Amino acid sequence: MGQDGGGRLTDGIVAQLAQFEDNTGSDSQDWIGGPKGLLVGFLLLIPTAAALAFGLVLMFGLGEASHFTGHLAGPLMLLVVAAVTGYWRRQRMAAHFEYARRLVSSESGDQRQHGLTELMVNARRGRAEHRRIAGVLTAYLRRPPQKDIAEGVRRQLVLSLLADFTLVPAAKERLDLTGASLVGLRAINAELQGVCFRDADLTNVKFARANLAYADFTGARLDGADFTGARLEGTILAPSALARF
Repeated sequence: MGQDGGGRLTDGIVAQLAQFEDNTGSDSQDWIGGPKGLLVGFLLLIPTAAALAFGLVLMFGLGEASHFTGHLAGPLMLLVVAAVTGYWRRQRMAAHFEYARRLVSSESGDQRQHGLTELMVNARRGRAEHRRIAGVLTAYLRRPPQKDIAEGVRRQLVLSLLADFTLVPAAKERLDLTGASLVGLRAINAELQGVCFRDADLTNVKFARANLAYADFTGARLDGADFTGARLEGTILAPSALARF
């Protein structure tokens, strides 16, 4: 294989590592971040140590042949280290997400607030958990509001995280806010294209200049909701749709 072929192979492996670390290829790796992911990480250290030892033998233990073998062993060692390092970064990100998710499910308002803050920090560290973060946030809004003086602030934070660019667009495809209570919240300039608001309570929500194209408002309560300047094409609130009623 020539240098171009070897370079393409290396580039392909690096691209696969980056895809895995950012979780852009699949959302089916939910075991990462838990005990299984931790066990896999420790098991990966064994072949890593073996590969490094083998590489050092090739590079320094074969006399005159070490110059040739060094060109093979060096990139191999770097790829192994990069792969295991990428896995541990991914594991750490997922473990941080799991910790925050448990806090958000707590009965304590302070812990829920702490968990939401941790989710925001996690989202800004990398894209790996954006899809699962979106799932936790939408589930939070679908639950009945807690009888807590600070609950409105927490729900506003959750909606803001979903509505702005904290999460990548791919993670927000088909957000499910069925039956959610968003009463009095602000979603100005929100990016919520295609979101499902079926049977949601959107009373007095500020949707001014929001992108709500193709959102599903079937059965939603819209008393006092502000849609000034909002994109509503493909919804039952679009002018063309309202004209048919």
